Amino acid sequence: MKNRILHLVILFTISITVLWILCPAIARKISAEDGHNSYNGQTTKAPNTSPTPEPEPCATPTPEPKPLYKYYSITENKPDFNLSMHVLEIDPSNPELVFRPVMSHKTLFGYELLSVMYDTWQAKVAVNAGFSHSNGMLGGLFAMEGELFTAATGNYPVLFLDKVNAYIEDVSTKVWVEGDGISLDNLFYNRYSKEEGIYVFTPSYGTMNRLDVSHLNAVISNGEVRGLILRNKSYEIPKDGFLISAIGKKAKDELEKLVKPGMRLQLKYDILKGESSITGYDWAYECGSWILKDHEIIVPDSDGWVGTMKTRVPRTAVGVKEDGTVVFVVVDGRQKGLSDGLTGKELGQRLLDLGVKDAVNLDGGASSEMIVEGNIVNSPSAGRERMLPCGFIIK
Repeated sequence: MKNRILHLVILFTISITVLWILCPAIARKISAEDGHNSYNGQTTKAPNTSPTPEPEPCATPTPEPKPLYKYYSITENKPDFNLSMHVLEIDPSNPELVFRPVMSHKTLFGYELLSVMYDTWQAKVAVNAGFSHSNGMLGGLFAMEGELFTAATGNYPVLFLDKVNAYIEDVSTKVWVEGDGISLDNLFYNRYSKEEGIYVFTPSYGTMNRLDVSHLNAVISNGEVRGLILRNKSYEIPKDGFLISAIGKKAKDELEKLVKPGMRLQLKYDILKGESSITGYDWAYECGSWILKDHEIIVPDSDGWVGTMKTRVPRTAVGVKEDGTVVFVVVDGRQKGLSDGLTGKELGQRLLDLGVKDAVNLDGGASSEMIVEGNIVNSPSAGRERMLPCGFIIK
């Protein structure tokens, strides 16, 4: 009996030993506490005794960037009328968008192709802008980033942008020089002319005042009057200040009486809607005649820049919808079978159909042009690009 029990004990011991050697998983299972040492085919780390972290919230998907613009064309083909019209819509509140007027050159004179301005500014879209004098100098108000480049004529509406909103207003400008107890107003500002009066020229005008008649100059550098100099030819504009020039005896006498060397003078300006100042804008650009105002067609029969508005010709206009969307329209014309163009009132109706609230005229005829992603999408009436003083770019 004892031998039988002894055999059973030996057999049980051998069985346990074999199982321990051949089946490590079983051995681990037997010795594990709370399953932390359970084998999963990989080396296990020490148990994490810290509280189970809360699952991280799902990341909010990054929204798709808003498109910089919307471009489309409208065509009509009738027995007695053909139309090709190009429409560009932009949301000025889009933080990814740069929308501004640009000049053909660094100074206020000159012309350039819109395609060159497009390339220079690395734009996505470009549209011809407004009007200029024969020397390429802008025909009305242009102000940007706190600098007045040219003054308002007071005859035409001005397009403003204030970071997120575009709007159109009738405005005037006031320019004056003050300091050390004196004030000079009723000034010609960055204007080329031989008319008698007192002129002010800034470096944006150019390097010289371009006056080739007898005139008295007060040179202001770093805010200080450096001297008064009489000249019969063009005189240099200081890069770090401005130049006051007087043409005619009355103007010369006034300048000589009020302004003395060593004085501290400042150049100031204001843009006025009636008696109220307009502030907070990024830029301001004077256009042509009103086309729409508060959803009403008010286009005149004649515009001081383009002449009659009663004939069908190529036209460019810019407007603003109720929701703030800026709309550019370029109408082809003078091309039989492609597009006859529009009259001013017909253009006004088309803009109303697009939902535009306020709109103004821009340069038309052979100047009407729109470039989208490097392509001239309209058909310029001259069969090629025309040299322009300025344009609008979107980038």
